[in-house]
Amino acid sequence: MKYISFFLSLFVTTNMGAQIIKNKESAILEVHYIKTTVTDTLKYRSYSDLMTLRVGKTSAMFYPTKRMWADSLLQSNYALYEKLHREMNPVGQTEYKPIGGIEREFLFRNINDGETMVYRKIAGDAYSYTELTDHPVWELASETKEIMGYICQLATCNYRGRIWKVWFSPDIPINEGPWKLFGLPGLVLEANDEKNHYTYKAIGLYTQNLQPVGIRLYIRNRPYKLKFRQEYLQKMYKEPVGGINLS
Repeated sequence: MKYISFFLSLFVTTNMGAQIIKNKESAILEVHYIKTTVTDTLKYRSYSDLMTLRVGKTSAMFYPTKRMWADSLLQSNYALYEKLHREMNPVGQTEYKPIGGIEREFLFRNINDGETMVYRKIAGDAYSYTELTDHPVWELASETKEIMGYICQLATCNYRGRIWKVWFSPDIPINEGPWKLFGLPGLVLEANDEKNHYTYKAIGLYTQNLQPVGIRLYIRNRPYKLKFRQEYLQKMYKEPVGGINLS
């Protein structure tokens, strides 16, 4: 099937290096989640990062909040970026603390065209691929619980090799959620896989003073465009510091 990718058409270069900024539409909702990832299943080591889901009428973006801020600062104010980096990583400190957090994956979904673009830096190089959006097949349960003052319903699915359990609120009639966990009759406020390797918990909902939805990548070099998700996953598994991966 031959189709023209909307997201590839958005890859335009501005005056600042290979920065890729293209607004598609106004946002109607922004959700902040805490994502916790288990990096060592034997010693149960984990890290947590703040993630943002920004939703428009025909598109959505999901990205690591601190990473986008840090990338933007690196492009716009290098001196301040270096100052903050040195403060977080003084001489003699053994543990490296990235100013933008650990999460690096960005998702941009065009709902009308049914396409999703994924971007990530892997071992210092930037990569992206575009795929037809794969909708999870959900099974609804009768169980409910309250999250952030909203009554949420349980739903489960087997998606990308993992069993997922999510809690969505029919009172927020937006069929979006963190990562690629969308397509329910309400916003997903919590999610975790069966083994709790990945968890998402909403901590804030916002409808005012929102930035637009679109592609926003503050980068120095254009990403390598991969044809298939499998190529992307293979590169991730070969990272020196890695572990289990979603995507």
